[in-house]
Amino acid sequence: MKISAVILAGGLATRMGEVCQETPKAMLHFAGYPFLHYLVSWLVRLGLNEILISTGKLSDKIESVFATDFWSSRGVKVVKEDSPIGTGGATRFACQNCSNEDVFLCNGDTVVSLNLFRLYEIHKVLDTPVTAVLTLSKEVPNQGAVSVENGIVTEFREGEEAREPIDGDSHFRGSSTGCYFLKRALVLSIFPSGISSLEREVLPNLVSAKMVGAVNNGFGFFLDYGIPQRYEILKNNLWILKRIYGEPITGGNRNEQD
Repeated sequence: MKISAVILAGGLATRMGEVCQETPKAMLHFAGYPFLHYLVSWLVRLGLNEILISTGKLSDKIESVFATDFWSSRGVKVVKEDSPIGTGGATRFACQNCSNEDVFLCNGDTVVSLNLFRLYEIHKVLDTPVTAVLTLSKEVPNQGAVSVENGIVTEFREGEEAREPIDGDSHFRGSSTGCYFLKRALVLSIFPSGISSLEREVLPNLVSAKMVGAVNNGFGFFLDYGIPQRYEILKNNLWILKRIYGEPITGGNRNEQD
């Protein structure tokens, strides 16, 4: 299928302490494989013809595994930021390197159970430059931060107090999973160049212009393991990764394993 996947894996991981001093969050190992290996394998199996891993600090750790002929033959490539440019800048930078008009954006430290093709079909119906995938799960970062009316986001709050999710037809309220469907050409024309935050700067501005749609992913599993407590949860529940993503594809660089 002609959808490009972009995985943001260039964060500084400042909240993770020593565990990420020499290892990117996306390359932390679970049952012998880095998380990125599970995520990339899942996207390859879905039949996406292009998968870009956007990197920054410690890019060499990712390149040593994924910048190989084995993964290149499966549509995977690594694109490295020259300097930190934030999640908004990284998204625009990665889209510059995509060959498809439709882009699926996700984070390299977040486990999300979703039906990508079903949500993509809704994105096409909404026909918005950006479509956010929302969760109704509670006790997640920025709980209830996003309000939606008739498929269009009317409010996108970041860093404010939690609110109860609302599950409705024409109106619902949930939290961002960090997954988005994007139209490449519009990203390149409306996202600012340079340093920017996707969820603190870019999206609130687009919401004001009614340019952001949303799809409801319900109560599907969602875990951002970007802090030590949630990282420990995932380490103690390894079955979750295989249930959601399946077994990692093997046969590439043996550095992929411990």
